[in-house]
Amino acid sequence: MTPKSPVVYLPGIDGTGRLLFRQERLNAEFAVRCVSYPQDDRHTYADLVKLGVRALEETGPGVVLAESFGGAVALMVALERPDLVRRLVLVNTFARYPRRLFIDVAGLVGPWLPMRPPFAATRTVRGWFFFEPGVARADSDAWWERTKDVPLRVYGHRCRLLRDVNLLPRLCEVRAPAVVFVAPNDRVVPAPAGRVLARLLPRAKRIELSVGHAGLIDPRVDVAAWLTDESLWR
Repeated sequence: MTPKSPVVYLPGIDGTGRLLFRQERLNAEFAVRCVSYPQDDRHTYADLVKLGVRALEETGPGVVLAESFGGAVALMVALERPDLVRRLVLVNTFARYPRRLFIDVAGLVGPWLPMRPPFAATRTVRGWFFFEPGVARADSDAWWERTKDVPLRVYGHRCRLLRDVNLLPRLCEVRAPAVVFVAPNDRVVPAPAGRVLARLLPRAKRIELSVGHAGLIDPRVDVAAWLTDESLWR
């Protein structure tokens, strides 16, 4: 039996690594390794890059799949250890977060947030940002269940981290081929941020579908299909 190709998943701002549950084909056909971030307010991007590098060293060179906040981690891994990154799949992410006022305010408020998870009663409001109206209730409930233990202050801390990230000048150095997924209906990461990312990466192809920010739970988003479509990687 041929060994499954490795895929290392770098999660979004939740940092749990638990949100690939709707990517059934990916989990079946590839050796998926989900990285989890520390759930504290002390880690740096350098710490997260080390986690990504360690995962790739243990699995062997392979695909890096990154979502939202994890996109910058993936790009830093590709810059630091290009020998480990065969392909990049970047979902609803950015090289520099474009909504500067929002992220500046979030960064200032972050240290004052409590070290407890958000109240479940706020899910309807938060869901407006993450989900399209067509997302099945069972899928959104599963998404919330998998992220319910992340403290508010940790979200705030990661907003502070991404506030200072600007990888736009270094995108020309990334040599791994990439698929950049952009969701025009994304209310968290504006679609132009992904389009800029796809344009500036030297070996990138862009895919667009009208889904929400939590695109990996949408059945139309099939990462395994992208990885097996060789026309995307020429």
